[in-house]
Amino acid sequence: MLTYEAKKTINACRFCWMCRHVCPVGVATGKENNGPRAKAMFLYLNEKKGNLEGEIAQDLYECALCNACAANCETGYEPAIYIREARANLAAGGLVPEKVERVIDALERTGNVYGANIDMQAWEKECKKDCGVLVYAGAAALIKTPENVRAFLSLLNKAGLNASLANANCSSVAAEYDLLGDVAEVREKATKCASELSSHGAEKLIVLDPSDAVMFKQKYPAWGIRVDMEVVTATSFVAGLIDAGKLNIRRQSGHVTYHDPCRLARDLDETEAARHIIAAMGYELSEMLESRKLTRCCGGQVLAAHAPEIVEKMAASRAEEAARTGAEILVTACPGCFANLDGGEYIEVADIFSLLDRCT
Repeated sequence: MLTYEAKKTINACRFCWMCRHVCPVGVATGKENNGPRAKAMFLYLNEKKGNLEGEIAQDLYECALCNACAANCETGYEPAIYIREARANLAAGGLVPEKVERVIDALERTGNVYGANIDMQAWEKECKKDCGVLVYAGAAALIKTPENVRAFLSLLNKAGLNASLANANCSSVAAEYDLLGDVAEVREKATKCASELSSHGAEKLIVLDPSDAVMFKQKYPAWGIRVDMEVVTATSFVAGLIDAGKLNIRRQSGHVTYHDPCRLARDLDETEAARHIIAAMGYELSEMLESRKLTRCCGGQVLAAHAPEIVEKMAASRAEEAARTGAEILVTACPGCFANLDGGEYIEVADIFSLLDRCT
């Protein structure tokens, strides 16, 4: 069953082609089935005739939920609403595609889509305990880009701040929410995560991954779940350190471009903090055509876990766009984006905190 809001959005989207050119998955694959309109049409037919879920399940999961469609919708509809609800129905009915089911199983076993166990004891050696600042790095950063986590912690140390690192096995449920939708199980795990984070007694929670930040700053409050500390993105926090004169930055020369993480730019409406950091380093910035809220998603880690061939195409297209700016470095502020993007022989890809750490 779909909610009234989902059905209303489906009825609007099934007649409309206006966002097909901005869907990064559809552009990468060239498949009409990957666009929001096709998904809406499938779900409309399913409501009318039934028994179509198994056939359309794969298409419903071939979506990064990046909200490019919603950001470009003149009438204000959000296809992610019906896509998440449909995924919840597929999971409840045992109709999830096999390769997606493997990812869900890994998530249930380990708390992350990689099926990897994170050794938090090893990380605790690099952090202080009982600090006023708690860093939530997230599974993507700790597993796929640990060097970027170390660079961020190094920046805090150089700014005279001690920080604790939150247990990444305490899932923010960003991945669960994308894969399973808004269901009781997901909310229960979110409540446990909020309780564990709040137990640290820190005054501030700095969130490295924008996907996690969206959960803590938007979805948790919407669900009535409270994290008992101020939640800030890593980029906005570091930009504040720069404004406060806490970091001694050696200005660099060179030409960079910046990839706005979709969750940061569109969901959290944050686009300028990273640009402020880049300017403080002295780099010349050339913008890509698809930047800020019009940014193009490079896949995300949930989609990459079960459809790496699609994400590879999405990320390659984004790197090519970056190279066309003439920049030497493609900078990003998201662990998942950094893990996906590969500039090949055309452009270097750099994490913004690792780049800044080298300049301080």
